[in-house]
Amino acid sequence: SFPLMLNHLLATLFFKIDIPMIRAMRGEASVGRYGTAYKFVDAFNIIPSFFTFALFPLMSRQAADDRPALTRTYHLAIKLLTAVALPLAVVTTFLANPLVGLLGGREFLPEGALALQLIIWSIPFGWINSVTNYLLVAIGQQRALTRAFVIAVTFNILINAMFIPRYGFRAAAISTILSEIVVGAAFQWYVFRHLSPTPWRHLFWRLGAAALLMLTTTWIGAQVHVLLGILLGCCVYLAATMLLGVFATSERKLLAGVLPAPVRDRFAALRHEW
Repeated sequence: SFPLMLNHLLATLFFKIDIPMIRAMRGEASVGRYGTAYKFVDAFNIIPSFFTFALFPLMSRQAADDRPALTRTYHLAIKLLTAVALPLAVVTTFLANPLVGLLGGREFLPEGALALQLIIWSIPFGWINSVTNYLLVAIGQQRALTRAFVIAVTFNILINAMFIPRYGFRAAAISTILSEIVVGAAFQWYVFRHLSPTPWRHLFWRLGAAALLMLTTTWIGAQVHVLLGILLGCCVYLAATMLLGVFATSERKLLAGVLPAPVRDRFAALRHEW
């Protein structure tokens, strides 16, 4: 249990150390702008938190009894979370101004909106890391997690110390993204050693293409009105995920099995019509 306690402490430092550093180097005004943006990320992070808590018992059983099934569960889990995180990041990018204005007021604009537009792109990496964290616990690699968090926290502190004095909350936001990539790379090294390599291209190239189409469509539509752009972008994203076959037949059957019966029947009817 001690490594788990230490990991929780390091994870808290990983996510929150930039706030006191911004306060010390740039003052309370920058903290307010950055903190307002970060509140949205904290709210969105409820999604992977609940998801991984629900998934962890299954991964623990599979870690003991069926490692190939554990690998399949992990791959589907990170694909699902990424499929939600990417369009959420796109929508938040285009709605950053009204969101920050609603929560913090006009005095937080435009800097608070820029902070949100930057930091929101940490969530695709962070949500994958959330599942990977619990995967490594399930296969008994708590101490490996500690080493990964030490590396990431050290990197985060160094990058913030170097660039916050000059670039303020912008440096902190970009540092958060880079730190998620660093800790994710460390996690994946242990996944590679103790389970199996993650086939990144196979899992995510279709999702990436769908998200890029959504981003482009949303930008074009936003030249008329931002809500029109978001509506068109979401439609394009859903169509692209279906046409590109983001989820394989076996994955769709597995997902259908956990849906409520009325929803499952409705999806089956739509698929038949399609």
